[in-house]
Amino acid sequence: MGWPDETAKDFQTYYPTTTLVTGFDIIFFWVARMTMMAGHFTDTMPFETVYIHGLVRDENNQKMSKSKGNGIDPLVLINKYGTDALRYALVREVMGAGQDIRLEYDRKTDESTSVEASRNFTNKLWNASRFVMMNLGGQTPAQLGEPDSAQLELADRWILSRFNQVVQRVCQNCDKYAFGEASKELYEFIWGDFCDWYIELVKPRFYGEAASKKVAQQTLAFVLDGILKLLHPFMPHITEEVWHTLTQSNEDQFLAVQPYPVSKSEQIDADLEEQFELLIGTIRTIRNLRAEAGIKPSLKIEAILQSDNAKERQILSATQSYIQELGRVETLTIRGEEQASAVASPSETVSPATVDLDQITAEFTDFWVTMRPLLEEPLTYVKRIFGDIRRPGKTLLIGFGALVILKLMGSVVAELRSLPLLAPTLRLIGIGYTAWFVKENLLTPESRQATWTKVSAWRKEILGKRQSAAQPVAPAPQPTAVEPSASAASEPVSEPAPKMFAGVVGTVQVLIPLTGVVDVEALRAKLEKDLGKLQGEIKSLSGRLGNPGFVAKAPADVVQGAKDALAEAQKQTEILEARLSML
Repeated sequence: MGWPDETAKDFQTYYPTTTLVTGFDIIFFWVARMTMMAGHFTDTMPFETVYIHGLVRDENNQKMSKSKGNGIDPLVLINKYGTDALRYALVREVMGAGQDIRLEYDRKTDESTSVEASRNFTNKLWNASRFVMMNLGGQTPAQLGEPDSAQLELADRWILSRFNQVVQRVCQNCDKYAFGEASKELYEFIWGDFCDWYIELVKPRFYGEAASKKVAQQTLAFVLDGILKLLHPFMPHITEEVWHTLTQSNEDQFLAVQPYPVSKSEQIDADLEEQFELLIGTIRTIRNLRAEAGIKPSLKIEAILQSDNAKERQILSATQSYIQELGRVETLTIRGEEQASAVASPSETVSPATVDLDQITAEFTDFWVTMRPLLEEPLTYVKRIFGDIRRPGKTLLIGFGALVILKLMGSVVAELRSLPLLAPTLRLIGIGYTAWFVKENLLTPESRQATWTKVSAWRKEILGKRQSAAQPVAPAPQPTAVEPSASAASEPVSEPAPKMFAGVVGTVQVLIPLTGVVDVEALRAKLEKDLGKLQGEIKSLSGRLGNPGFVAKAPADVVQGAKDALAEAQKQTEILEARLSML
């Protein structure tokens, strides 16, 4: 650099430097000697800051060295997973300043689970960006503009609050050279909050009101643009490519020279984020219960959210449209513990002597309310057949098949009517079947509800989802007091309790009625079979761990693995026994 001529241009430009980045293994051999020599000859420290990073160790936790021959060629991983994936994996694995990085690597297949996870993250970002840009109508973030705070919906305010929180934390971590923590913050926000939740929450708005759609587009574009700027130091290549497409920038413009995002404290709402934690936990619980019960993803269900906390009930009521949309819930009931107790354990007794004309009228009214949609559905279907049919090919095929079957049945019936005694016999069979069908499917409220669920599932399969507003929150059912007659029998009459699956998030109990939704007996058989397998596994593991020879002679990691497997099997057994008790 021209030294000892301290007036040389290079010396003036490059000495002293600002930051030295180095590993801890050469602090004494190089860093200390550079400091002492520079101070001796120039009376100036050669750098202001020394960032000491860890070493990249191999799959056996050994330091990579030429003498051991255990180094990993980065070009092999780059060719397999990409430059950004390898770069991000190394940064993300940093647990703290000076901490070593253990890079999982299979030398036989040249595969690394650590780098593969980062490659999956780049794919997630790429696909989410494609979805956003497909729904922006060809407009850039600058053309759309920032969303008006007065028009923001609940989900918009939540994602903007989360985004500004992440901007704040990433900047703080980078200022402290905590690059690993900063990369983890970005990973959790992009994959979890933005991709898994916000994008799913706003999808229905692309087919709704124009004003709501515009705000959703503005928010998506703004947050994606900010994400690309935040992530650019960690993943420079994919972020540059996506940013150019998103902003439609010229080739002489670069993301690297754009201003880094700055947190807006006025958009951070801690209370709103807390509310969404409850919302997200509730939706996850509903989804888990659906999966455990074997409920088809396309089938909408009934859900009951029960809490004695008034604030929680208020939050659930405010976000009920999101719960219904992402949880595939047709009817949502939000109630307190007192209401649940009143419904579950009515103190009144009802006897046959109390049944009068008013009760018959009420029962008939309930029957009509349940059956009216069944009678109106054919007419509604005809009205909508050229409107919003989602599967026209399937609908036409079903209609054609129905016409053919009716024609064939008409021909068969015409021939059979000519046979002696057959027509009266068929009439008797028809009357008997009608009576049986009414008894099994229409006589009780439970059977009518099950019939309506089946018909609704058929309608959704043909027409798809209705583009209507979210279902209102169903009011909590109230017990109806019936005065017993003086001459009534003492035996109470009550309907059996409905079968339910239950889960808990916070202090909210999530209940999913199974009647008419799944085959309860088949589900019970499946749970009993799984429970039997777990009990056999527990017996086997307990026998091994109870054997002194196994515990004394087996490697410590094998013994610990058996203990962990036993604890997991016991936990799963408790869960299955709880599920069976609900059935």
